Amino acid sequence: MEHFKSLTEESHAEEMQNAAFERAIEQTARIQKLFKGTDGELGLKEIDCLTGYKNDTFHPDPYQNAYNAGKRAVSIILRNLSERDVKEARKHMIERKENE
Repeated sequence: MEHFKSLTEESHAEEMQNAAFERAIEQTARIQKLFKGTDGELGLKEIDCLTGYKNDTFHPDPYQNAYNAGKRAVSIILRNLSERDVKEARKHMIERKENE
């Protein structure tokens, strides 16, 4: 009986992982849509300026240092999401579902 319980738990964990993967793909697609085109690129450059993307984050005060690093991380995350290949990720997701 324990064996079947663990199989059910594994199946549930896999479903949760697939759902999280699908949400990540959709989130990436929305970010890419938001920053698409000339206006989107200008908006992303503005965010870069506001977050200190191209600046050093070091500050002698450790709290200010952490704050600066967190601000800069926003631009890094947005840029990384903008560069991901959503079509390839969706293709990979379909392949995973077919192999189940």
